[in-house]
Amino acid sequence: MIKDESIKLIRLITGEELLAEEVSLTDKNLMIKNPIRVMVIPNKSTPQSPTVGFAPWQEFSESTTFTLDMAHVLVIMRPIKEFRAQYQQAFSKIIAPQPSALILP
Repeated sequence: MIKDESIKLIRLITGEELLAEEVSLTDKNLMIKNPIRVMVIPNKSTPQSPTVGFAPWQEFSESTTFTLDMAHVLVIMRPIKEFRAQYQQAFSKIIAPQPSALILP
């Protein structure tokens, strides 16, 4: 299971926001694992209430671990609990069993 405190929200100088597991942090580099892009998706029926979606980051790479130069990182934050839960669900090795339709005595 991924440690909850290692899940970070990272804003890059490009404006991209990533949700990722922090592997290590130095003055010069940030190593992350399993990054996903956080995207705000406009809601056409209710423009004042956009939705949030997640998309792969570097989707054409076989790598799952990346080292970012800290010169490209604006801020590293603790994400809201809903984002942490979604990330845990997406990348945790533990698979929860689905509820059974069977009723046992």
